[in-house]
Amino acid sequence: MPYTDQYVTVASTAVYFTGLACFKTAAGQMPELRGVRPVQLSLALATHGLWAAGALILMSGALLQVSVLGQLTLLQAQPLLMAGLATLLVLALLGRGERLSPREWGSVALLAAATALIAVSRTSAEVRESAPTESEVVAVAVPSLLLPTLAFLLGDLVRKGSHRRPTNGVALAVSVGLLTGTAELMLKGMAERWTDPAGLLASPQLYLFLLATPLALGQLQIALQRCRLVIVGLVATATAKTYLLVAALTVYSEPWPDRWDLVLLGLFLSVLAIAAIPRHAAGPARPAASASRGHRL
Repeated sequence: MPYTDQYVTVASTAVYFTGLACFKTAAGQMPELRGVRPVQLSLALATHGLWAAGALILMSGALLQVSVLGQLTLLQAQPLLMAGLATLLVLALLGRGERLSPREWGSVALLAAATALIAVSRTSAEVRESAPTESEVVAVAVPSLLLPTLAFLLGDLVRKGSHRRPTNGVALAVSVGLLTGTAELMLKGMAERWTDPAGLLASPQLYLFLLATPLALGQLQIALQRCRLVIVGLVATATAKTYLLVAALTVYSEPWPDRWDLVLLGLFLSVLAIAAIPRHAAGPARPAASASRGHRL
């Protein structure tokens, strides 16, 4: 595996999280965002300069990832992408002054262990010859888009009390991660068609990507407005990369690992890390957003 590809992969994640930090700053300057008001949500994002700059930075990181995913297998790339979480910790803990509880640090340690296990699983297998059919791609992607979107909208419709404990946003971040992982899965399929514009336009991956990306960005901004950057970033990234690895090994022509036991243990630790994060953040109850902001969106 060329060192240049490794450096670019880690750097792509650092660029991505820099865009995420811009989103978090912009979130504090916006009125309350709600998923059940998509038109107002879209207008708020499209007309905010800092958010637009963050989106450009984030998409630059995503394009860097695509540039190396054609050179690396996902088993090689996934640990490098997860290693970029160190940038998130620096931006959130040092840059924004956020804090992690001991239990949350335990989840970080579990993610680090999961990343190490997948990194050493290795593979000597050749890339499989079969490619997914269009119906297989749609069958995998559509539930991955519908379920988190419906769950998010139903949760957004639930009336909140006038005072409530601040949440960590784990459910929101999982939803964002599934949508992001679906978008990345479609990007991987699109990367194989860059030299065939007609084939790219005819592929379902392009249109599923164009559907998944705005859904992920909208939910991401809502999650960042309500919750800490470090938790949203950690959970969404762990969910996205876990989903991407499992789906790609199942659907695309990725070589299978030599040590399935290590990969399965790593995936289990990733899920355990997400489940171990407390639902509520430490701190007293806070007024509902509708009471603390001048107006709704």
